Amino acid sequence: MNRRRFLRASGVVAAGGLAGCGDATDDTPPDSNGPNASGTDTAEPGATTATTTARSGGTATATDTATATPTREQLRTDHRSRERYGQPGASLAPLDGPGEWRTVAGEASASDRGITDAGGVKLVGPGGANASIAKSISPTDLSDRDLSVAIRSTTPREIAFVVRLVDGYGNYAALSLRKLSYQPPDVGWFRTCPGVYATSDQVPDLANVERVQLVALNASPDDVEVWVDDVRTHPKPDQGYVVLSWDDGRRAYAEEAAPLHRERDLPSVVTMPPTVDHVGQGPFMSRDQFNEVSEAGDEVVAHGTTGRTFSTVSAEQLDEMLARKKRWLLANDFDGSDFVVYPGNNFDATSLDVTDRYFNMGGMNQAGDVNTTGVNGFDPLVLPRTIGHDLAVAKTVVDRAAAHRNCGILNFHHFGTDNTMDPGEYERLLDHVVETDGVEAITFSDLWSMRTE
Repeated sequence: MNRRRFLRASGVVAAGGLAGCGDATDDTPPDSNGPNASGTDTAEPGATTATTTARSGGTATATDTATATPTREQLRTDHRSRERYGQPGASLAPLDGPGEWRTVAGEASASDRGITDAGGVKLVGPGGANASIAKSISPTDLSDRDLSVAIRSTTPREIAFVVRLVDGYGNYAALSLRKLSYQPPDVGWFRTCPGVYATSDQVPDLANVERVQLVALNASPDDVEVWVDDVRTHPKPDQGYVVLSWDDGRRAYAEEAAPLHRERDLPSVVTMPPTVDHVGQGPFMSRDQFNEVSEAGDEVVAHGTTGRTFSTVSAEQLDEMLARKKRWLLANDFDGSDFVVYPGNNFDATSLDVTDRYFNMGGMNQAGDVNTTGVNGFDPLVLPRTIGHDLAVAKTVVDRAAAHRNCGILNFHHFGTDNTMDPGEYERLLDHVVETDGVEAITFSDLWSMRTE
C-alpha cells in the first residue's frame, strides 16, 4: 500500500488549503458578478447540504447538522498556518547584518527589516547586476537537508533567487526559486525552500558543505533589491514527490486526462471552476464529474480566480470570494477544501493575510522552467509550480524530484492550449512518473501532512 492509499485508509487528511492558480481567462467573470455580489454572506448552491467538520479547520460545534450553512467564521481555519509554521527546522546561519557574510556581487548592508530580532541583510543589484553574499562554515553535512530562506523584494518579478551549497573543492548544488509572483508595493516576507535546480559537472559532496551563498539573479537592466534573513535547514523525506495539478475544473480533464490517471493509479489535484457559478456550465465539470474524480482518488481544491489577480482585489472582496469557494467545497464534502491556487499566481502581503484566514496551504510562484521545493520548509501559502507546457521540462521536474528528494508541482489547464502539453505527451509523462524510481505522485493533502509532521 503506497503512502497516498495509507493516508486515505487511515483517515490522515490534512486540514490545509491550496487551489490551482491558472491565469484568469476571458470567460472568467469576477465573483462580484455572481449571486453573492451584494456582499451578504449567503449560501451558494449546494450549501444547504454542508457539514462543518474538523477537516475544515473551522469552529464547528456539535449542533452543526447536515442541513446547516456554515457561517463565515466557521469557514475559517482555527489557526494561521503561516504563523504556526513560519520558522520550521533549525537555524543554520544567522543574518544579523553582513558580519561574517562576504559580499560577492552587488551591494549588501545590514537591515532592521528582518523577521528575526537581529535583523537581516539588504542586497542591491545595481544597473542590471546580480546581488550576492556568501558565508564560510565549518564542514557541515547537508546531504539529508534542504535549506530555506526568508526573503522579500520590491522588485520580485525581476529576480530569481538561488541558494548555492559549495563543498571544499568548489563543487556546488544550486537550489533555485525560478520566478517570484509577489507584487509591490504591498511587499512582505515569505519563506522559500527551493529545490535543486542544477549541480556542477562534478557532483558536490553535500556531506561536507563549506560555503553557503545567497544570490539574487537580476533579470532586468535596472536595480533590484531583496532582503534576506533566517537561513534554516530541514530534513529531506525518504524519496521525491510530484503533484499533477489541473486548473479551471474543465470537463476536458474528466473526459481526457482522468482516464489516463486511472489506468496508472495516479492521483491528480483538480481545482473547482473559476467561480462557483461555472460548475456544470459550458466547458466546466458538473458536480457529478467532480464527485467521480474525487471518488477515484483525485483531490478537488479551491480555485482563487476573481477575474482579477489577488493583488488588485480589496481585502473585503477577497474575503467574501474565498468564503464562497470554501463553502462550496465543504458543501460537497471535498477533502481539498483547505487548499487554494491564486489567479495568475499573483499575490501580495494583503492577499496572503486574507487567504490565511480560510486556507492552510496554497500558492503559487509559477515558472516555465524547473521550479521545485523542499518538502518540509516551504511557506504554507507560497508554493512554487512548474507550467506543464513542455514534456522535457516536466520530465526533468520528475527526475530532479527523485534525485534530490524534493517535490515538483506540475500545472496543467486543458489540452490544446500553449500552457499544456498535448495528450500523447501527457501520457508519456505519466508513464515516466510510474517508471521513475524514487518518486511518487501525491495530492496536496499528502504534501501538507508531511509539511506539518
